[in-house]
Amino acid sequence: KFGVDTFIKECESFCLEMADLMTKDLARMGVTFDISHPYMALKTEFMEGEWDLIKKAYEKERLYHGEKVLTWCQHCETAVAKHECEYQNITDKSIFVKFPLKGKKDEYLLIWTTTPWTIPFNLAVMAGPDIDYLKIEVDGEKGEKWILAKALAGVVIESVAGKRMKVLEEMKGKNLEGLEYVHPFAEHISKYAELKKKHPHVHTVILNEQYVDTTSGTGLVHAAPGCGPEDQEACKPYDIPPFNSVGEDGFFPKEMGKFTGWRAKIDDPKFIAALEEENAFVAKRSVKHEYPHCWRCKHPVIFRITYQWFFKVEDMRDNILKGNKEVHWVPDTALHAYESWISNLRDNSITRQRYWGTPVPIWQCEKCDAVKVIGSRQEIEELGGKVPENIHKPWIDEVTLKCTCKGKMKRVPDIIDVWVDAGTASWNCLGNDPEKMDHFYPADMILEAREQTRLWFSMLSICSYLYLGQNAFKNVYVYGMLLDIEGRKMSKSIGNIISPYELIDKHGVDVLRFYMCQNTAGQDINFSWDECKVKSRELQILWNVHKLLISLYHENNINPSLLDDTKMAALMGSEEKYIISKLNSTIKKVTALMEGYQIDQAIAPLEELFLELSRTYIQMVRDKSSLGSEEEKQVVIYTIYKTLLEFCKMFHVFVPFISEAMYLNLQEEFGLKKESISHYLWPVANEKRIDAVLEQEMVLVQQIIAGALHAREKANLGVRWPVKELAIVSTDGDVIDAAENGREILMNQTNAKSISIVQSLPGVHATIKPNYSKIGPAFGPFSPQVISALAAESAAAIVSHFEKEEGYIFQVEGREVKITPEMVAVETTAPKNYTESAFKNGVVYLNTERNKELDTEGYVRELMRQVQELRKNAGLEKQDRIVLYVKTTKELKENLQKFHADIQEKVGADTLKIETIDPARKHQHTGEFAIKKETFKVWFDKI
Repeated sequence: KFGVDTFIKECESFCLEMADLMTKDLARMGVTFDISHPYMALKTEFMEGEWDLIKKAYEKERLYHGEKVLTWCQHCETAVAKHECEYQNITDKSIFVKFPLKGKKDEYLLIWTTTPWTIPFNLAVMAGPDIDYLKIEVDGEKGEKWILAKALAGVVIESVAGKRMKVLEEMKGKNLEGLEYVHPFAEHISKYAELKKKHPHVHTVILNEQYVDTTSGTGLVHAAPGCGPEDQEACKPYDIPPFNSVGEDGFFPKEMGKFTGWRAKIDDPKFIAALEEENAFVAKRSVKHEYPHCWRCKHPVIFRITYQWFFKVEDMRDNILKGNKEVHWVPDTALHAYESWISNLRDNSITRQRYWGTPVPIWQCEKCDAVKVIGSRQEIEELGGKVPENIHKPWIDEVTLKCTCKGKMKRVPDIIDVWVDAGTASWNCLGNDPEKMDHFYPADMILEAREQTRLWFSMLSICSYLYLGQNAFKNVYVYGMLLDIEGRKMSKSIGNIISPYELIDKHGVDVLRFYMCQNTAGQDINFSWDECKVKSRELQILWNVHKLLISLYHENNINPSLLDDTKMAALMGSEEKYIISKLNSTIKKVTALMEGYQIDQAIAPLEELFLELSRTYIQMVRDKSSLGSEEEKQVVIYTIYKTLLEFCKMFHVFVPFISEAMYLNLQEEFGLKKESISHYLWPVANEKRIDAVLEQEMVLVQQIIAGALHAREKANLGVRWPVKELAIVSTDGDVIDAAENGREILMNQTNAKSISIVQSLPGVHATIKPNYSKIGPAFGPFSPQVISALAAESAAAIVSHFEKEEGYIFQVEGREVKITPEMVAVETTAPKNYTESAFKNGVVYLNTERNKELDTEGYVRELMRQVQELRKNAGLEKQDRIVLYVKTTKELKENLQKFHADIQEKVGADTLKIETIDPARKHQHTGEFAIKKETFKVWFDKI
């Protein structure tokens, strides 16, 4: 009604529409492909590439036409290759069936199956030769005797069938070989007698070690060689042929007697009822298992005998596996999955009974059945055929060729499996151009989802070895699947799909890429909106760094791109040396990770770098950037610029849009010549600028700072309020060195007037308390003696040992005992006017004693912060100057006057008045706030 030609044109139109949508999506996602000449399987040149492959396979005797049991979709009415099947967990009715032994009254073989529809095609029962079997008498079954595996007898008879049993005989499976049985449907299917006559082993017990076990069922396996490749393989040595007459639509034909018109799989309940009528049904139960489904329509597949064209590849396994030793896989689990699949590789059916797709280039003579495989349109013309403009069906089907026998050759009506389309992409995308092939083949890298180990990666290898005799790729990167928030597979039916457009609309493409790129290779992940928000906030931090750099440039008129690298290096302090070292070590690390295709691990060092730049370096140089000398300001601006630019050269690979936006702003401000950040080469680490010791020391310094800030929280003392002293207590040499070398940084970042670094602090009292849950299991009945003796030991000595060694050893009733840190809890009491906080390998003690000078500085810092906030709320830029008037108490006025110049410079005030009364005139802006218990009012105007 619709017409094949109209259908094909609709398919072409749909593909082109989707290709355009895909191109737009890729551009939106920041994927930098050359989209001017995309390869597409519907293009004539691409289809010819597939034809050429099939011709070469035929010439190498690796293409054949054969009969095989294949997975088949009765809904789509076409073969479905093993690698195309999608497995779903479903619940089926499994049944236990008894087959009567021929010539033996009331004796039965007991089998089990999850596919009742295949029982009419049963031709044998498999037994394991070395498995122990029992013949049992079943209570309540009129003296019936059943044969089944010993290991499963109890479960099946009592739990499943609800019977009791009496063991009559025990035998090995090999003793069952050749036993004949009568099929329950023998009176309804005349084909059995015909098969039995030609193949004497039909309806007998056969032996097989590979497909029989005692993990489930009865230990006797129902074998229908026309309904499964394993069954077909097991029956082949016994000359038992495949038997399966269901049609392409899954319906049983007329010769199947009472089953005519019944449908495979769908009519399982009818087949179960038929077995009950024949007194062959024993029991049924529900079973959850994985079952293959068609990738197109998602319906369960069946098995049927079909004639298809196959690639002969089973004997290529070793060659492909040998070649794969040269391929680098990330992660290793993907390599193992791929090798497992290739190790079990089967001949691949390449034909499908569909309409849309690349037509099979095989012509067959109507008279003599001779076959001609065509490799190109030109070859058709050379053979006298007229090539249509569009070589899809139905137009290519009109092409006929002359056979040598004078007969007419017509094209086999099938199309090529779409995975052959994909399998030829590695060279087909290059147009088979010799120069491009020499330069680009095999591909440097391929990345896809984990499931492609059995799909695309497998077909690429098969096609490449058939066509070119080599690998299709050098490196493989495999990622997992994105699951929903609860860890479930996303599904339209569940309604839990999270569209990438939804995430992009909320947070932008960069957040999507930043979030996804960090996920461990090959592993599924649960989607998290919270983690996306974290990434969004971090990118805002990065954006603010570049805004700060531009702001510092405008404030100081210092263009960092014009500064001399050597001069700047000579002027750098420890803060600059640290972040420049961090930059170069990051370049080195990320380069190594990328060259090793460990893409998932490359994002973390970059993330750490820009957060260190913002949270550590910029915090350390706040005063230097605003109040420092000209040279100090140059160094700060240069360092931020250098770190940010080199960082963007790497980061844009993962997060392109913000990287490009920042670069374009820097380009405009600093007159940079390159058009885009992507035009820069990947940066090279300067090994001379890497100081691993300094980087490690800075990590320790940050731990000390974190400890000091925690101590401030405990004392309810904000960091703007200076303290008299910060004592760092540790016996660890690395901590001591880091504290000594970072003394100035520690003083600035913790706002401490002095730093003391000691191995112990007078007045600190330590107490050791036993952890009974750890000591008990370690020492058993001896635990009370250990706990008692522990109380007499020096707490200070124990703590000292823990800092240097893994444990503390002492004698208990003449026995040597070792206490480890987890066996005790160490509690310390700080001296008066101190608060404490532990960090790794040390403790900080914050002197909380207050005086007028310390509090005055605190008020000054808080006042400056409040004024800066009012400036911001008033819409002033950092470089805008103001006139400032402050009203406070008399005492605070006198104390604040000592810091008059500092306040002026920090808040950008050309003039500053600190008074106890309101100003005489009106001002543009005003504000009121409290600092501790003191109230301040300020007025200011923009100059």
